[in-house]
Amino acid sequence: MLEYFEKLVTLLDKDFFFWFCALSGSGMFIIQSLLTLLGAGENNDEEGSSDSIKVRWLSKQAIAGFLMMFGWSALTCKHEFYLQGGASIAIAFVVGLITVLISGFIFKAARKLRSSGTVFKIEDAIGKEAIVYQRIPKDGAGKITISLHHLTHELDAISLGEEELSSFSSVQIINKADDRTVIVVPIKK
Repeated sequence: MLEYFEKLVTLLDKDFFFWFCALSGSGMFIIQSLLTLLGAGENNDEEGSSDSIKVRWLSKQAIAGFLMMFGWSALTCKHEFYLQGGASIAIAFVVGLITVLISGFIFKAARKLRSSGTVFKIEDAIGKEAIVYQRIPKDGAGKITISLHHLTHELDAISLGEEELSSFSSVQIINKADDRTVIVVPIKK
């Protein structure tokens, strides 16, 4: 067992392991960056997947960052600060872990920036006036147009009353039936 550690220390003294980690991590980092810039990066967002919300701490980026920072910091500790193999490995391991944690927090923060791309909420339409776009039959659904937040939106609509609402008549939205349908009543003028 002692011979094994002596061989390991001899290998570490030759810097082969540190150079391998530094160069392979840097290579993976550069390749991933180029693929991302060219749009060929992997898109891990799967619609409806609860796993896409969680942060994956052992992603390809985290592994590449750990290897890169582990190798370069070990080489720096050894050649610039003249530390021995064990101290260099310990410091390099801590620096690599810090890199994984920082990249994990960055990706976690970036996931919070996701947006549907719209500012429209159907709840904002309740109480507002709209125009019937497609007639609303007594027992069916039609369409209305409403202007909210300086944008025109088209919504499905059903009438609260027992009357048919013709196109281009004014209505007031009184409630929502679902995420895309509202309940309307005619405005008597």
